[in-house]
Amino acid sequence: MVASSKAGEEAGRMVGRIGALLLCLVWAVPAVWAGDWQKLRHAMESLTTGPDAPVSGVAVIVVKDGRTVFAQAAGLAVIDPAVPARERPLTLDTPVRVASISKLPVSIVLLQLADEGRLDLDADLSPLLGFAFRNPHHPDRPITARMLLSHTSSVRDADIYGLPPPYSLAELVRPGGAFDRDGRRWADEVPGSRFSYTNLNYGVMATLIERLTGQRFDAVVTSRVLRPLGMRSAYDVRLLDDERFRALAPVYERQADGDWIANVDDYRGVRPDNRPTIFGVKALADLAYIVPGRNGTSLSPQGGMRASPRDLERLLRFLLGRGNVGGTQILSPAAFDRMLVPHWTYDPVTSNGDTDGGLLRQWGLGIQCTTHGGGAGDGDRWMPGPDDPRLCGHFGDAYGLLGAVMADPGGRWGFVYLLTGTPAARVKGPVSSLTLWEQRIVDGIMAGR
Repeated sequence: MVASSKAGEEAGRMVGRIGALLLCLVWAVPAVWAGDWQKLRHAMESLTTGPDAPVSGVAVIVVKDGRTVFAQAAGLAVIDPAVPARERPLTLDTPVRVASISKLPVSIVLLQLADEGRLDLDADLSPLLGFAFRNPHHPDRPITARMLLSHTSSVRDADIYGLPPPYSLAELVRPGGAFDRDGRRWADEVPGSRFSYTNLNYGVMATLIERLTGQRFDAVVTSRVLRPLGMRSAYDVRLLDDERFRALAPVYERQADGDWIANVDDYRGVRPDNRPTIFGVKALADLAYIVPGRNGTSLSPQGGMRASPRDLERLLRFLLGRGNVGGTQILSPAAFDRMLVPHWTYDPVTSNGDTDGGLLRQWGLGIQCTTHGGGAGDGDRWMPGPDDPRLCGHFGDAYGLLGAVMADPGGRWGFVYLLTGTPAARVKGPVSSLTLWEQRIVDGIMAGR
C-alpha cells in the first residue's frame, strides 16, 4: 500500500509533479469535433490537481455519430511520494481493474449462448449446474438465467461471493452451509419477483458458461467478446502480457487524513502467484487445476476485468452499434434488442427492489437503463430538466474506482469515464445519486455533446 506525505515540502513537490503531468496530459489528445469541451477539461484538471485533489486520475472518452469526439486523461496512474520515480501519468491506454463494468462482457456471452440455442433463458438452472440451485424458502420455484441477468434471482452476496479452487459453487450457495452460517445467502422473496443487485449472480453465470462450453469462463469471454471487440483486457491479471502488466495501475482510495491507499493491483512489477486469495480464503490448488464448471467465481467475473479506457471505448461501440463493431457482429441485432428490454423497473409505490441509493431504477438483461427518476441524492438523472438523456450501460464502483460505459439506446452517442482513485467518504452530487466527482465529469460531457 502507498501513503502520501503530509509534510508541506512534499505537498509542494506533489503539486509540481501533478501540474506538470496535467500540462502534458489534458491537452495531449485534441478533440476532433467542434463541441465545447472546456468545461470537461477544467473539471478533469481541477479534480486531479493539488495536494487536496479528490481524484487521483480520470479518463474520459466520448463517441458521437461514430466518431471519437473527445478522448483525454489527467492525473496519475501511480502515486508514490516516497519513490517519485515510480509515479507516472494516467493515459488512455492504462489498464485498471474496472469493477462491475466487468459484468457486461459476461452478460454478452450468456446472451450469445442463448441466441445459439445452447441455453434457454427461462429453464431451471439446477440440471445445468449439476446441483440443486433453489431458494430454500421457495424450493419449488426454479431459478433461471433470465433472473440472474436481471438481478431477480433471490440469491444474495452475504459476507462473501467468491471462492478460490478447489472449493465449488455448490459449497458457496448451500443453504446453511459453511459459507451461509447466518442464513443470509437466500432472500425470503419468490425468485423473479424483486430486484436486488447481486454480484454472486455473475459467479453463477460464469459457472454456467463453463458448464456449457467446457472452458474457463474468462477464456470464453476473451475469445467470444474481448478479442473480437479489439480489447486487450483480461480477468486473470496473470494473463496480461508483459507490456500491459507493466502499465497496470492500482486503484486508490483517499483517506480522511489525505493519504492515498492502493487497494488493489499494486504489484510493483512482480506478478502474483497462481494461488489467489478471495475474501480471505486462500486457494489450495493452483489456477492451472481449475476444473471448468465447478466454480466460476475464482477470477471475479463480477468485477475482475482489467481494461483501459480505450478498451472500454470498444465496449461502448458495441452498445452504439447494436452488437456490431467495425463489421464484426458480436451479438445479433435481435438478441441485442432483447438485452435492452426492461425486465425490472422500480415502483416507489410497491418498493419492488433495492435501488442501491437511488441510482439503479431499471434493468434489462445484464444492462441498466436510466429513467429520469428521483432527484438529488436519490435518482438516476444525468442532468436536471427535460433534456436529461436516457442512457443504457453499466457502472463500476469498487476499491475507490468509479466508472461507467453508457450509450444512447438509439446508437447516436455515448461515453466512458473512469476515476481511478476517489475519497473513501463518498459525497453525492446535486443532481442524482452520482457522486459529486462523477457529476462534475458528467456536467462537462453534457456541455460538450
